[in-house]
Amino acid sequence: MNTQLLDKWLNGTHTAEDLAILETFPEFAAYQKIDAYTKQIEIPPFNTDAGLKDLKEKLSVKTKATPKVRSLPMLLKVAAILAIIAASYVFINSLPTTFNTQLAETKTLTLPDNSEVMLNGITEISYNENSWANSRKINLSGEAYFKVAKGKKFTVSTSQGQITVLGTQFNVLDNGVNFIVSCYEGMVAVTYQGETIQLSSGKSATLNKKSLEISEVYTNKPEWIGDESSYDDVLIYHVINDLESTYNTTITTKNIDVTLRYTGSYTHKDLEAALQTITIPLGLTYTIESETSIIISSENSSE
Repeated sequence: MNTQLLDKWLNGTHTAEDLAILETFPEFAAYQKIDAYTKQIEIPPFNTDAGLKDLKEKLSVKTKATPKVRSLPMLLKVAAILAIIAASYVFINSLPTTFNTQLAETKTLTLPDNSEVMLNGITEISYNENSWANSRKINLSGEAYFKVAKGKKFTVSTSQGQITVLGTQFNVLDNGVNFIVSCYEGMVAVTYQGETIQLSSGKSATLNKKSLEISEVYTNKPEWIGDESSYDDVLIYHVINDLESTYNTTITTKNIDVTLRYTGSYTHKDLEAALQTITIPLGLTYTIESETSIIISSENSSE
């Protein structure tokens, strides 16, 4: 689960879009129940003066009365404490294990079944380690490359779709804007809005205008693992969105044909070199106004 969005929800600063993303994570329902139960708990009002008077009266009576052993209430207290401990144990064991990366950071993890997952920058995954043997399911926000060990069904859930495999190697990108699944070995099933398609090795599915487009994959692993991003006949706005995330910058476009499609790759280590490899083949120009502001425009556009 995205912990940053969860913090915003707990603080009441989330947006409708934030809530929509959180609701895609199954464990979010547990947090909603806890929040609802907490709000229902009412602390009774307490009168300090009356309470002090009552306490004095009880102490006065206690000095005159013969002490009595009451074992049953103590047993009930112990039972209540044990029940609370048991409930806490069940709740804690239901919490997901979460890993994330920062901008320009990658991280390789080994899952409980020895499957491997490599996280790209600004990515988060979560899964329940205690139920992993029965349900190999991961929630993903961002981009990750999976090498899945053979076994039971392995599922990756994102805000836009679901990917199901048995044992294979594949890459998933879902950053809230783009949704791309690429299969490098074996076969994967991609489900979007109730429709499922099969991707064999060397195929990729890209979400475009509420439908999945199939294209070829010409490499044996994602280029971002080698600090590159590669595309085959992809709409230019997908490429620009990725470039913004890679370099943590803002790109403004002027008079660009939104139907332009890009085939090629760009480096993650040199912003200007990346801009050149994207713009020159498409007859576009760029202006770097600052580290966080770039303009890409048509060569024929007027300033």
